[in-house]
Amino acid sequence: MRYSLFLYPHVTAESRIIKSELIDTLAELDFLQRSESSQQLSGGPQLMDFITFLGCSPALESAEIRSVILLHQFDQINALGGEAIDAIRYPGCKHLLRNSADLISDYPALTLWICPECGQQGAVEDINWRKSAGFSTLFIEISPIFPKEAIPSDRLLSVLNETTQSSWHWFYSKSSVRLDT
Repeated sequence: MRYSLFLYPHVTAESRIIKSELIDTLAELDFLQRSESSQQLSGGPQLMDFITFLGCSPALESAEIRSVILLHQFDQINALGGEAIDAIRYPGCKHLLRNSADLISDYPALTLWICPECGQQGAVEDINWRKSAGFSTLFIEISPIFPKEAIPSDRLLSVLNETTQSSWHWFYSKSSVRLDT
C-alpha cells in the first residue's frame, strides 16, 4: 500500500492561495520540477533538502529521490486523508473512532460526528486526527513515502508560511499517486 505526505495551509473562508505563485516559489527552490501539468509535478533536485526521509523510504533509489508531487485545490474548505495510522478517538468521551475515513469522505456535507457508544457529538475538525487528515482548500501531496518516515523541514514550512501568509501543517494518508514501477 502506498502512502503520501500531505502538506496543507490553515485557511479561512476568505483565504485565497494562488497555486501558480506557490509552484513558482517551490520551483525556484528546486523543490519540484515544472511540467506541462500544474496538477502533477516531479520532485526537484533539492527535494531532500526540504523533506527529511527517515528509515528506508521506498522513494529512495541510489541516494536520489523519485517522487511525484500533486497539488489538490478546492473552491471551499475540504478534507483529505482519514486512513488512520494511529488509533483515533472521539474528543471528550475517548471512544475509538472506527469510521475515520467515512467521516472525511462525507465532509463538507457532514461536519458533525456522533459517538455511537455514548451519543456525544462535535465538529469533525475538532477531532485529533493524529497526522492522518487535514482541512484546507489546497493540499500538496508527495508520494511515495512510508508514514512517519517523511517529515517536512522547518525551512520548507517557513517558506510555505511566508509565500501564502498561512500556517502550514502535514499528515500521512493513502496515496492518490500512480507510479509506474
